[in-house]
Order: sequence, then structure tokens, then C-alpha cells
Amino acid sequence: MNTYFNFDELKSKIEDATKKSFKENIQKYGSDICSFSLISDDGAMTVVPFTNTKSHLEKMQLEDPKYKDVYEFEPAEWFTSDGANTEFNDICKTLSVEIYKENLDFENFKKTLFETCTQVLEKLRTENFFRQELGRDLLIMFSISDTDETEENQIKWTKRLNNEEEGKRFEDYMNFEYE
Repeated sequence: MNTYFNFDELKSKIEDATKKSFKENIQKYGSDICSFSLISDDGAMTVVPFTNTKSHLEKMQLEDPKYKDVYEFEPAEWFTSDGANTEFNDICKTLSVEIYKENLDFENFKKTLFETCTQVLEKLRTENFFRQELGRDLLIMFSISDTDETEENQIKWTKRLNNEEEGKRFEDYMNFEYE
């Protein structure tokens, strides 16, 4: 038995916070922005925005060229997780309260949370929100920190959120074996 959680309300809050975060980062970093992601965790307790800039990406890739794709495709390595801090903190509080409820079907909750985040990003991309704010397309991702999530799901999400070329580059990255 699972208590009802309003994912539609959460989706609306995540969308509003995502828009605010992206706009705040455009104000700070402008056209230097090259990537945006929402990140959650295997405990389904967080949703956090991450933004990367071209200058940060280039700096990291120059310092450690062997792992240049890591700096491009791993949001935890990106420039900032700033933006809409109050809104995202409220979302995280809501999630952390919910996951400790006794009757929670955790795996279903986590799966629905991940899909909700992906749907928000997909909607914003389809509506050209990011392009209108930035003036061009950029890499959009949903990611999970310290996860056991299947590579297949991570590839599927990235392909849903990007053009075919970016999706293929991410798939190649996920299938690459570092020595």
C-alpha cells in the first residue's frame, strides 16, 4: 500500500525551478554555457541543477585530456550547481520527507522521480526554452550521482533530451572502457 504522492505538482515545481536556475545562470555566464543537467541520487532524495561552461570544460579537458569526455558528460564534474537554490532545496525537502514514509513503494517512487525529471527537461527542450534563453542548442542531461542505474537507461534519457549526434556521442562515451 502506497500513500499518494502528487508527481504532477512536483513536476510543475521542478519545471519552474529549472527555468529559474537556467535564467539565473544565463545572467551570470551568458553564452559561455554549454550544458545543463538535472541530477538526482539513488536515494531519490535530491533534484539539483548543474550547468557547465565552455571555459570550464576546456580548462578541465586541457588539464586531463585522457578524461576529456568525463568532463563533458558527467555533470558532477561541471562548473556549477547553482541557481534557484531555495526552490530546489524545497523540492529536496519534499522528497526526503516522502521517502521515509512507511508505506512507500521506494523503487516505483524512484523510477517515477527519474522519469519526471526527464519529462521536464524533454518538455523544455521541445518548447525550445533552452534555445530561446541561450540563443542555441546545448547538451541537456538527466543524471544520477553515485548510481547503480543501468547504462541503458542513462543512454535512453540522454538520447531523448538531445539530437541524434549528441545521443550517439554519449552512448559511445558510456560504452568506452578506460584503461
